[in-house]
Amino acid sequence: MLLYEALKEYVVYLGIEKKVSDETLRAYQADVEQFLDFLTEKTDEEPELGNIDYIAVKSFMVDMVKNGYSRRTVSRKLAAIRSFFFFCRRHGLTDRNPTVGIHAPRTGRDLPVFASKQAIERMMEIPDRSNKKGVRDRAVLELLYGTGMRLSEIRSCNVGSCDFRAGTVKVIGKRDKERILPLTGKSAESLKSYIRDVHAAPETAFRDRARYLDYFRDRLDTPLFLGRKRNRISKRTIQRIVKKYLMQVANLSRVSPHVLRHSFATHLLDEGADLRAVQELLGHVNLSTTQIYTHVTTEKLKAVYKKAHPRAGDGGS
Repeated sequence: MLLYEALKEYVVYLGIEKKVSDETLRAYQADVEQFLDFLTEKTDEEPELGNIDYIAVKSFMVDMVKNGYSRRTVSRKLAAIRSFFFFCRRHGLTDRNPTVGIHAPRTGRDLPVFASKQAIERMMEIPDRSNKKGVRDRAVLELLYGTGMRLSEIRSCNVGSCDFRAGTVKVIGKRDKERILPLTGKSAESLKSYIRDVHAAPETAFRDRARYLDYFRDRLDTPLFLGRKRNRISKRTIQRIVKKYLMQVANLSRVSPHVLRHSFATHLLDEGADLRAVQELLGHVNLSTTQIYTHVTTEKLKAVYKKAHPRAGDGGS
């Protein structure tokens, strides 16, 4: 089988069977396409899938390093290529996997970027709640920080996802996994204000679930956050909202909705939250993914110790 035919089948597999997000699907497709383009350029023709060997994969990795790609990027692209060949062999498209025995370059794991509690408090006060745009922006910020949702999760929320009486919001995470998150305090208040302004819901609709369902009736699948033409809000708009306000209160190396998710997790652990509870809230499959936040709090404690303890000195870290 030719390479690009196999790639088409792989993309369908990722989207339909693995149910990966559109963003992940595009990333994997682009990484594998780059490798296939590299092979095609070297031979001036599209090679057969079964003719690709260990040396071809290694040559691609060396070429990426020469062109200035970071170790982390090279590792990610190798993971995509490995996944592609695993699929091809498993489905009988080839009888070998040329990535076997190839190791990704060693990379250190970056600590999550997060904002301080004080910065978050200041950020929440900036949106002008005298107009609908400000009410929307405040609700987006409060919900991202108050629940730890991913960008894709807040965007996919519908009106029916909220249960104000129970104090919960239902989200659909990676691979269509559903989880229930707390919707209380400032995030609930801000979201109610937004729903009153934009969806014209009366205050009585929030008193119990039955009234809420009765008010929206056949509109429960209406997007919670609306765009200009009352369609679902775009990812770019949410990114712009976070960037606009977060940049005013914090000088961070990265500014994105994920920073609020990182801040949510870090602040919970700072206050003594159980690691496994935070894992559930974030929707992480593996506890090791959540444990990165313990490194953040450990570094913070070490910094406080070195600054405050009279015997800390400069001799250790």
